[in-house]
Amino acid sequence: MRDDMKIALVTGSTKGIGRSIALKYLKEGYFVIANYSSDDEAANLLKQSVQAYQIDDYIPLVIMKEDLSTYQGALNFSNKIKKIASKIDIVILNCGATDRSRFEDITKESWEKIMNINLNVPFYLLQELNKMISPNHGRIIFIGSIMGIYPHSTSLAYGVTKAAIHQMAKELVKVFAERKITVNAIAPGFVETPRQEQKTSEQKQRIENKIALNRFGTPEEISDICWFITKNSYINGAVIEADGGYCYI
Repeated sequence: MRDDMKIALVTGSTKGIGRSIALKYLKEGYFVIANYSSDDEAANLLKQSVQAYQIDDYIPLVIMKEDLSTYQGALNFSNKIKKIASKIDIVILNCGATDRSRFEDITKESWEKIMNINLNVPFYLLQELNKMISPNHGRIIFIGSIMGIYPHSTSLAYGVTKAAIHQMAKELVKVFAERKITVNAIAPGFVETPRQEQKTSEQKQRIENKIALNRFGTPEEISDICWFITKNSYINGAVIEADGGYCYI
């Protein structure tokens, strides 16, 4: 890793929104630390797609496989990062999971897993990496969800954790204020990612009918917001909704 390069850490970054964010920061000249938990094929596809960002036979990307669903996984990942980097400029916490079980069918194990992946592990990671985040221009960005703002009965645990993520971004502003590190959250609506491919055309149409722009967003539209936050030093404690006007119709 070159000492003169800025570093962006993006969790859950081999597919969907996370992949788009990783590629955006590569394009902007950052060294990117990417992460995934299990899909080796997606990780390999990301590796193949970054050849265009090669600098003198050097590709400014490392992809770390680590399951971020437990406290130990957070520690393992943090230790791997500390071995290759002395500082991090941008931390983007994107890793997420959902459970669409009915309220009465949600198990203790499932509830706690969603809480860990979406809420607890991002907190643990920030605790472990806290001293590495660059003062004065450091950025912490949580990828929340519009479902943390508007109730969505088909994914109770997901909505609860994303609402908590939005609040955590606000609570952490004071924690990082002295070092001039900003903390924000983005709340995407429905975005065209592999997860949405599971929906039928009828389901997607019903959702689009609730969106003022009558379409799903693109991962690139979310990664562009990440970059906007990175460039702007005065946005702090915000939850930026990016949902195309969901529930405005």
